[in-house]
Amino acid sequence: MASLLPNSSGLFERALEKSYADRWDAYAGAVAAIRTAKLVSPPPSFLPYLVFEYGLGELTPYVPNLYTLITDKEGVRWQRVRGTPAAVSRGLAWLDYTATLEEAWHGRAYWNSFQLRFPSLPLADHPDLERIEGVTTLSVPMRSQLRRGVFQYDATALVGDNSRLDDSMLERESGVAVTQQGTLWSFGRTTEIDHVLTEAEGTAIGNWIEVPEDAGLKWADMKYPWTTATFPWGANAATQRRALMAAWFATRTFYATLRDDAGNAIGHRRCRAIHPVVQQFGGNYSVGGTGYQAITGGTRVYIEAMTDFENADAVTATSVELTVGAARVGGIKPGKLWLQPGELLGGQAIAVTPVSLPLRATVREQLKFLMRF
Repeated sequence: MASLLPNSSGLFERALEKSYADRWDAYAGAVAAIRTAKLVSPPPSFLPYLVFEYGLGELTPYVPNLYTLITDKEGVRWQRVRGTPAAVSRGLAWLDYTATLEEAWHGRAYWNSFQLRFPSLPLADHPDLERIEGVTTLSVPMRSQLRRGVFQYDATALVGDNSRLDDSMLERESGVAVTQQGTLWSFGRTTEIDHVLTEAEGTAIGNWIEVPEDAGLKWADMKYPWTTATFPWGANAATQRRALMAAWFATRTFYATLRDDAGNAIGHRRCRAIHPVVQQFGGNYSVGGTGYQAITGGTRVYIEAMTDFENADAVTATSVELTVGAARVGGIKPGKLWLQPGELLGGQAIAVTPVSLPLRATVREQLKFLMRF
C-alpha cells in the first residue's frame, strides 16, 4: 500500500514503516472493526454505554431487548419524532404491538388524555401492559396522558353534565387498572360454540322429544306447557319438535361453567341471554358470522354469558360447559352473577366443549352458545 508518512519523514521512519508492510493485512480487519464497533453488532458489554451515549436510559425498563434501540439507530430516530403519534407507533413496534391513538373530546375536563385501540388482544397483562404504558408515556408530549387501552370490549362514558345523572356510574367508561400508573385496560374476547343437543343430554335435563315419524307429534306424548306451543299444529312435525325444545330453554336459568385442566371449576357465570332464535340477516345476535333474531317459536336457542373484569386471573380454562338446574348455596345473593367454586350446587352439564382461555383480570370473556336440535 502507499506510504502514510509525510514527505518530511526520515530514513529511519520509512524503514520502520516498510518493516510492518507484511502486517497491514492483519491490521486492516482491526481498523474496520474499530470503526464499526458501535454501528454493526456491538458486543453486549457495549450496550449500557451506547444507551447512555444516545440518551435512551429512560427506555431501558420497558424495552426488553436493548439491541432494538441501537440497531439502525432506532432510539435516535424515536428521539427525533418524540412528542408525536409517530413516536408512539415506533415505540410500540419495539414491543411487537400496534395501536391507534384516539384523543379525548376537547370539551371534557380530561381533554388532554387519549386511549390506545389495539387491533388484537395484547398477549399478557404482565409485563406487557407496563411496557406499553411506559413506552407510550415517554413518547407523547408532557401534557398528554394515557387514559385507557381498548380491544373489542369498549363501553364508553355517557355525558350526563347538567343533569341528575351527572357524576353517576354512567359517566364511567369500562376498564380496570392493573398497573401502578392507574391506566384503564378494557379488553374482550369471544368464544363461539355451535352445539347439537344429544339425546343423552336432553334426557338428563328433561327436554327431549324423539324425532317424529311421518305421522307427526302425538298429543298424548306432549309434556310441555301449552304456552310454549306457539306454532300451528299443522306445521311440519320436525319444526314443531325443535320449537318446543327451544322454548323449554327460555324458562330456565343457565350458568356457563369454566374448568381448569384438572377438571376443577374455576367459576360459574350466570347467562345473560337465553332466547329461541331463527336465522336472519342483521339479527340482534351473531354466531360464526351468521345473524340470528330472537323470536317466539324459534327453532334454535342462543345462549350468552360474559365474565366481568377480575372474575378470574392467571388461570387457564381448558373447558366450558352449560350448567342447567343448579341451585345457589344458602346465603348467596340472587343477583350475584359470578359464583366461585362451591357456591353452586347440583345441576346437569351440557355442551361440554374443550377450549384454551388464559383468563385475565383485564379481559371480559364473551361465551356464545348456539343450541341446535
